[in-house]
Amino acid sequence: MNGNPKTNTDGIERLVKASQTGDRASFDELVGLYQRRAIQVAVRMLGDADEAAEAVQNGFVKAYLSIDKLKEPKRFEAWFIRIIANTAISQRRAARGRAEKIKISGDCESKKVFTPEQKEAGKELKEEIQRVMLKLSKKQAQAIALIGIEELPRDEVAEIMGCSTESVKWYVFKARQKLKVLLKDYLE
Repeated sequence: MNGNPKTNTDGIERLVKASQTGDRASFDELVGLYQRRAIQVAVRMLGDADEAAEAVQNGFVKAYLSIDKLKEPKRFEAWFIRIIANTAISQRRAARGRAEKIKISGDCESKKVFTPEQKEAGKELKEEIQRVMLKLSKKQAQAIALIGIEELPRDEVAEIMGCSTESVKWYVFKARQKLKVLLKDYLE
């Protein structure tokens, strides 16, 4: 099955239903369809490709073990992304004690030439953002990552998080307030 998973909901439902009956090949096909999206979400939430890969692997295992509990196969994507986001958040919380050691990945290559001082300042800012993200609540971190970084629409984030769009707005508002205070030295 090739193509965008969002455009082939009948095929997704078929794969989910087959997976629910124990068809491992169908679940493997779902993995192939959603692996890239899952990695993107986990990288945005964790800031480290290796940590994200681990979270995605754990998320796929959790999804496989609980797919029979999914009542509406057409809602697989939201259900699955929620599992990935929750797994990433749990992993992030477990990393609180080693927050200073977390590497920031995803440095964008740019055609601009930066001085060593600018590069160091950028690295320092990324590290500080990663550190302060650990100080947000689970819901705040999830909402700000999915809306502010993943750029998903509020209604999709609400579905992923299992709450109302108003709650999502509140979590983002509170996260931004907290981030402003925690990053005030960098925002001046």
